[in-house]
Amino acid sequence: MDFSRVGKKIQELRRYHSLTQADLANGICTQAQVSKIENGTIIPYSNTLFQISERLGADMYYFFEEARSDRPDYVEEVFEQLKEFRFNQEYKEIRSILQYEKANPLFQQGYYKQYMMWHESICLYHLDRKTEEAVQLINEAFSVDDNPTFTERKGEMMNTLAIFYDLEKDYKKASKICKEALYNLHQLKRIKNVSIELRLIYTLTKSLTNQKQYESSVFWCEKGIKRCIDSNNMYVFGELLYQKGRNLIFLDKKEEGAKSWSKALAVFEVTSQKHLAEIVRKELQQINAEGTFEDLIYE
Repeated sequence: MDFSRVGKKIQELRRYHSLTQADLANGICTQAQVSKIENGTIIPYSNTLFQISERLGADMYYFFEEARSDRPDYVEEVFEQLKEFRFNQEYKEIRSILQYEKANPLFQQGYYKQYMMWHESICLYHLDRKTEEAVQLINEAFSVDDNPTFTERKGEMMNTLAIFYDLEKDYKKASKICKEALYNLHQLKRIKNVSIELRLIYTLTKSLTNQKQYESSVFWCEKGIKRCIDSNNMYVFGELLYQKGRNLIFLDKKEEGAKSWSKALAVFEVTSQKHLAEIVRKELQQINAEGTFEDLIYE
């Protein structure tokens, strides 16, 4: 294994967080040791690497896989493509990449293999509608990296699993998974990717609304909206405003609900989410003209 890559990655993350070597070393080791680790002169003890990874908001096992991989830049590029396609719900493109990389030994290692299995489960559900197989595969993926601790990626995977159950109308199981993931996420010293937390909150609000737990869903919508504002993160901001509006209307607070939808519409327009803007526009017109609306559900 090439541990010089670990040092380079630690250095990149340290600089990204605007930390000096002394800042990173504080309470863990000496500044000189951090310097040697970054230069690849010494291999860090596992407990040292664990504490460093926590301070950098990274997963220790990520560093091990970085050391094992012969082509980390290529792996990173593939993962970025899969992430983009997942965000845009372009599942055929995801499958295309998975098939192309199927025999690539780079993706046969635990941490990398987990990522590929997760995306294969997404394809099994959304393209083939093989719910049972998709659930089984993603559950296998949770343990394939030999890391018993909770990670942000596992939070993302739990959200995917919750979405499967929500779409299959097993709303109780979906909300239970989201709450468990959010609890584990909040046990981490620092959440590096706030978007994971926001997505889990949004999935939870939908499952609660589907259980007619409107007040509880409003509570989580407001929690998510505040988190968006506090973290300066627009991810699912419009969706949470929209979901809050739905709940308020179901609670017979139509005026408040329409106001929340108007805010959601403004967000969707600014962010060029045309399809979502059109849905909210139609429902706003209906609620203002008829006092009711045709519930246009989207994933």
